[in-house]
Amino acid sequence: MKKSFKATLLVLSLILVMSFTVTGCFHFWFFQRSYSMTNCLTESITDDMDIYDIAKHYRDGGATVAVKVEAYNNSTKSDFESLGSGVCVASKGYTTSIDGYQANKGSYIVTNYHVIDYLDSNEFSKQTVNIITEDEYAYEGELLWYNKNLDVAIVYCDGVNLNYVTMKDRIVDCTKTDKLDYEPIFTIGTPLELDYINRLTVGNVASNNPMMFYTTQTIYPYTGNGGTLLYTNYPSVYNSHNSKKVLSNLYEDVVDIALGISPGNSGGGCFDKNGYLVGLSTLGGDVEETNGNQMNGMVAIYPIMKVLDKIINEKENHTNDKIFTINSLGIKGLDRNEASYASYLKKETLYSNYFLEDTIYSANYYNAFTFKGDGYYIISSSNKLSLPTGAVITACSLNNGQSQEIIDRNDLIYLLLKANEGDKLTVKYTYETDEDNVLDIVL
Repeated sequence: MKKSFKATLLVLSLILVMSFTVTGCFHFWFFQRSYSMTNCLTESITDDMDIYDIAKHYRDGGATVAVKVEAYNNSTKSDFESLGSGVCVASKGYTTSIDGYQANKGSYIVTNYHVIDYLDSNEFSKQTVNIITEDEYAYEGELLWYNKNLDVAIVYCDGVNLNYVTMKDRIVDCTKTDKLDYEPIFTIGTPLELDYINRLTVGNVASNNPMMFYTTQTIYPYTGNGGTLLYTNYPSVYNSHNSKKVLSNLYEDVVDIALGISPGNSGGGCFDKNGYLVGLSTLGGDVEETNGNQMNGMVAIYPIMKVLDKIINEKENHTNDKIFTINSLGIKGLDRNEASYASYLKKETLYSNYFLEDTIYSANYYNAFTFKGDGYYIISSSNKLSLPTGAVITACSLNNGQSQEIIDRNDLIYLLLKANEGDKLTVKYTYETDEDNVLDIVL
């Protein structure tokens, strides 16, 4: 399932194709309209349709959309908005794997987390998300689920039933013969502004080796009583000369795509030549770090495939189909890739050696930066999965099934997405020696 570390292309400094962010707002009138029929557009693709025909089919069928978020920042007392892209992956009539249930209404839109991150911040209020269709009608949406590490999110739109497309895993857990290789690929998105809604870009997979991108953010720590009390992203509120660059997120399993994408393309669907949704346009390389070459990245659609049916069941049947994450286990940690980049950036950070999930860790965790092996290194642990600091998770299995090797963070994330409440999780780990230890917990 996973690549070797040596095969991973390390790109030293890349930036997000951020959702286009400006101050001020556009406002749209809300027209309540429902499509008369809802279909899976992928099922109506014929052999004589090429990439351009498929793209037009998806655009005209209403499956590809713009995603707009507006919010008010309580610290700076100003309005913010972001514009990104999305694609409908389920709607009225979609059949889930849970008891063959059919979705009743509304549409489920997938996009990047960083497109809608204003909705997930205590620094903002008056947050709204709108789904904007090809005809530029806007419909209010609701954030249902997200994973910040993987940069994926699901937004629900009750006001319209959109046609949808089929997802296919060709990156993470697929067979070797089905894995993406050098082949045509296309994306539909909304770069820069709504004038370019559903703009098509055609290209190809540029490398058959998974890449690793990282993103950074600038924080402005506030100090007092001899220690760091908190941080903010806004220098107008706190002293800007204390600004520090820290690791924001590490992107593993990124596919190198030769597609022209710009701010606003984030969250737009990436499709293979057969019209299957295989990923999302997410990342753009910093041209200063890549000697002027434009390198872009796509994240896998695999996580959405694993959680979508649970999300629909919970939304429409009011169930509690729990989706497990690393945080669900009560642990915080990092893999060797994160440790390597954090080591590189720590020399620019006065206050800490590592900035993990909005927490500044002290020098007591310095040994985490020297971690160079396979696995997931534990920084802290709660009672749910009680492991000592310095333990390294090397393998896991669910319900005594096949053991999954944990090479990096994403391996653990992907395995947990398969879990259900009540499942037995077996964790194999090492601590201070190479000897294997085993711990069983019930999720």
